[in-house]
Amino acid sequence: MGFTLKIEGNESLFYGENIVQMVTASLDTPNNVRAKSTQMCLTLQIAGKLQADDNGSINSQTVKLFEWSMIPPEEEDVYRTVTVEFNHGGQCFRRITLDTAFVVDYDEGYSTSSGVGDFFMIIRQKADMIKNVNVEGNVALAGGLGDMATSLGQGTGIVNNKTNATDAVGRAIASVAMEKVLQKVDPSGTASSINAAIQNSNK
Repeated sequence: MGFTLKIEGNESLFYGENIVQMVTASLDTPNNVRAKSTQMCLTLQIAGKLQADDNGSINSQTVKLFEWSMIPPEEEDVYRTVTVEFNHGGQCFRRITLDTAFVVDYDEGYSTSSGVGDFFMIIRQKADMIKNVNVEGNVALAGGLGDMATSLGQGTGIVNNKTNATDAVGRAIASVAMEKVLQKVDPSGTASSINAAIQNSNK
């Protein structure tokens, strides 16, 4: 079970299960609408690790995400095709493709205690291109991201590392990222409290 992320523009980027820890997708409209609104936003929130390799490298290709976030709006490559997959039980449970996506927010955190950092980014489809978003479910892992993940080492993406060596860090990153998402959508803290209760019950 895990996530993969593919980004295509002037360059092609792929991040596998050892890097991508959490993905949330949401379609938002203004709260005061009384009919189907044209003011819709399709948003992906993605959390992951900056460094997932153990070969002594001091740099991670996740720097490409940071660089993409800083591209000015007048440049064509600011909009890219983004595909995320959630794979479970040898099958693609969900595949979401945004063909005109841009970075809304990008954050990085660095930790000396764990030896790695983490990133959290918000990606959004261009408003007038919402109809081009493609959502698929229960897709066979034949071709596309599935084969790419296998060829790069069981979904490890652009780095080489064993999943079991980073599971604990991944869970911690996902937990922090989820709290950040909940704080944005529910400042009252109600959803955060419910999520904490669910996490405790699963321990």
